[in-house]
Amino acid sequence: MLKGGGVHTSSQAGAVWLPFVAAAVAFALVGGFGLGGALFLAIALGLPLGAWWAAAGHAHGHAQLFGWAGLMVFGVGFHFLPRLRGRPLAHPEHARTVLALMAGGLVLRVITQPWQAQTPHPLLGAALVLSGLLELAGATVGLGLFALTLRGDPPVRSRTGFASVLPLFAAAGGALWHALAANVVAVAALAAGAAGQAVAAGHYATLVGIYGFLVAISVGMGARLFPLHFGTPTPHIGLLRIGLGWLIAGLVLRLGGDLAGLTAATALGLASMAAALGAFTIGLRVFAPRRAVPGERRPWHADAAQWHGLSAFAWLVVDAALLGLGAAAWAWPELGRTALAAEAHVVGAGFVTLLILGEGVNLLPGFARRPLRSGALVWATLALGNLAAALRTGPLLLPPLFPAGSAAVALAASGLAGLLAVGLFALNLGGPRRPARSRPPA
Repeated sequence: MLKGGGVHTSSQAGAVWLPFVAAAVAFALVGGFGLGGALFLAIALGLPLGAWWAAAGHAHGHAQLFGWAGLMVFGVGFHFLPRLRGRPLAHPEHARTVLALMAGGLVLRVITQPWQAQTPHPLLGAALVLSGLLELAGATVGLGLFALTLRGDPPVRSRTGFASVLPLFAAAGGALWHALAANVVAVAALAAGAAGQAVAAGHYATLVGIYGFLVAISVGMGARLFPLHFGTPTPHIGLLRIGLGWLIAGLVLRLGGDLAGLTAATALGLASMAAALGAFTIGLRVFAPRRAVPGERRPWHADAAQWHGLSAFAWLVVDAALLGLGAAAWAWPELGRTALAAEAHVVGAGFVTLLILGEGVNLLPGFARRPLRSGALVWATLALGNLAAALRTGPLLLPPLFPAGSAAVALAASGLAGLLAVGLFALNLGGPRRPARSRPPA
């Protein structure tokens, strides 16, 4: 049941968001950072590799994108967005259906893709296709719950805070659906042995998932949360919307150019995407001087959670630079396009993961009405999260710093650092329950 005003109680809300967060952490520990580190550890130890190795790498990336990040977004969104909208979540009893479908599809993907690559079999191919269909079905139900929550009173336009970022949320939802639809095409092509089609559809799914879904939803959430949690100035909503337009146009040009072999269109798309990331960073005013706010607040330089946010957007700026170099390579081929080999991990391991670790310790204890175990652990996840991103991208961006043999060690160590960061993050959330008289979270 829902209390008056359409706001979940903490225990009822926890029944919605908590399983998603737990599943997201599990995917990060096992199929994400754990599997990724193990793959490169196998190289460092000189173990024999086969077709399964590359397939497991693709499954690892998919689990990170739609498991660690995607399930976390759904869990937080099911609790936070209805409050921002001023209405209860529509049909919260179906949230578990979303989790069952998406998690089931992700588990099937992580298991069957490497197995099918090493020992092709029609049943494994069918299971691989089923994994994509389950994920798409789960996301469709989840997005439907969000859409139903938008309906009714109070009118959306009366909720100015929500209405200002609704275009970003809507774009993110549409991008998630399209990314998972493309993923169905990719796994069907894998099952049929059509490698070229699988690569093209997988490329589409990854880029739309990273930029259209995760970057857009992160910017929308940041516009509402950064002024509250970090004391940043009010975001420039107009610039954020311009950035969203540039991002969508850039993705269309880049993906269309890649598909048609039009390098000029690809370069223009990369430049537009780089400009969008710059607009998001400036529009959110992440690096602007902090406002004086009433009440007790740590100085920004003593707030480990805030350093997560600053680090995350520093990685996003790095990605903008990489996209710019990729665009410039059209006119100056000597620049090459090797920089783009690192973009998925710059955004995923750098921007997205650090943002989850930082905002997670601000939001989730309030959802659960439990304090953190230790503020020191937040500093630890900051160091480990940045180390994981640096070790994962360093061998790709700065290969001279990693002589023969050391690159695999660095990449394996990246997985270990990420594993520890997520493990400490989960441990830190399990503090003692607050007394019942505590003030409920805002």
